[in-house]
Amino acid sequence: MNYKQCVIFREIAKTQNFTKAANQLYMTQSAISHAVKDLEEEAGTQLFERLHRSVKLTPAGTLFLREIQPIIEAFESVEARLPSLEKQPPVTIASCITYAQIALPQLLHCFTKTHPDVHFKVQVFPASESITRLESGEVVLAFIEGHVLQSSFQAKKIAEYRLCVVAAPAAEVTEVSFAELLQQPLLLRERGSAVRETFESAAVLKGYKLFPIWESIDSQALLSAVKGGFGLSVLPYPLVQEAIQQGKVKEVKVKDWRSVNDISVVMRKSRYHSQVLSEFWQALDAVDELPPNV
Repeated sequence: MNYKQCVIFREIAKTQNFTKAANQLYMTQSAISHAVKDLEEEAGTQLFERLHRSVKLTPAGTLFLREIQPIIEAFESVEARLPSLEKQPPVTIASCITYAQIALPQLLHCFTKTHPDVHFKVQVFPASESITRLESGEVVLAFIEGHVLQSSFQAKKIAEYRLCVVAAPAAEVTEVSFAELLQQPLLLRERGSAVRETFESAAVLKGYKLFPIWESIDSQALLSAVKGGFGLSVLPYPLVQEAIQQGKVKEVKVKDWRSVNDISVVMRKSRYHSQVLSEFWQALDAVDELPPNV
């Protein structure tokens, strides 16, 4: 017994006629008759009583129809949803902390307004961890800071931001050289984060080492420490812009250093990407940059 035989059987029971069932299913009458014969041989009993111009179910046929009806309906339900099945699993995303705090929620909200059936599962990590998750296949897309070097990835830049040094409003320091900055108590992001790597690379190129008194994976925790007067921090400008404007912290100018970090979206190169992922990737071409003057 197979699914097609069950559909044929149900149609014959519905029309009570082999010829009508064949017409409804776009099959020949001989094919219909052969399918019923095979079913009856497998069942070991007659399923239809043949009348002069029609057929009707035998008691065994009635029982058989009752058994297969829910199976056929379940199969038809899956078949109806088949074109949209790939849209049902969530699109898995890893995001660097900066982009997750600044722009990712609005980006996903805009996309789901035009694609209401699409769902996202987002995990927020430092940039290096996001790449690791993408390489392992745990996510299909990653938003990262810094440069993408892996040839196995497809990447495009969607935004950029500058790094900003901030201090408490009451701090005496307002403008420093890079060397003088390193003499201040530093509150920095953890090693492996794009912000830390960019700042530390600049220090190494100038022949210096960093000795932060605070390290954290949470930029907001560092910002709170700055407000409390514990030291200076190097953070993405979009994250501190509002606090600067409200006078909760102040920006410290560095005379001989300025740095900008890129934000890119990355996915693995593959012969196949789901339709949803392809549409989302294309939609990213229209993403606006981070707030102006960053």
